[in-house]
Amino acid sequence: MSMKLLKHRYLWFALFFSLVLLLTLACETRMADPKATLETQAERYWTERLVNKNYQYTYKEEAKDGLPPFETYEKQLKAAAKISTSSVKTKDVKIEGDNGIVTLSAVCQVAGLPKGVPLPIGDRWILKGNKWQHHFQMKSKKKRPAR
Repeated sequence: MSMKLLKHRYLWFALFFSLVLLLTLACETRMADPKATLETQAERYWTERLVNKNYQYTYKEEAKDGLPPFETYEKQLKAAAKISTSSVKTKDVKIEGDNGIVTLSAVCQVAGLPKGVPLPIGDRWILKGNKWQHHFQMKSKKKRPAR
């Protein structure tokens, strides 16, 4: 085989390999099963938030739009975490476009009761960049009107 023909083969191989690499990088992989992914992610999020009190993990899972600084976020979650929770289980997942609504049940330990009490949780998630992000809602600081 001549050197000229060998050079062309290497050139075509390099060109083909570069094209395949560029196409691979350019294509965004789609989530195989958005509903199952959200079910697993929401259950882990709420387990980390209520059972493990891992606020750094949950902060990373939040949609960044309107998210307060971590210190404010952590302070708010700690104030709401006075009830001990032993487990979280996903009950239902509904997806409409880029929005997901998850219904979960948390088993809370209430003083004076021998068994855990189920507490329902309704939750909104947003699909951004092929990743589900939790929609965090700040508690309103407005005072309720007097009755």
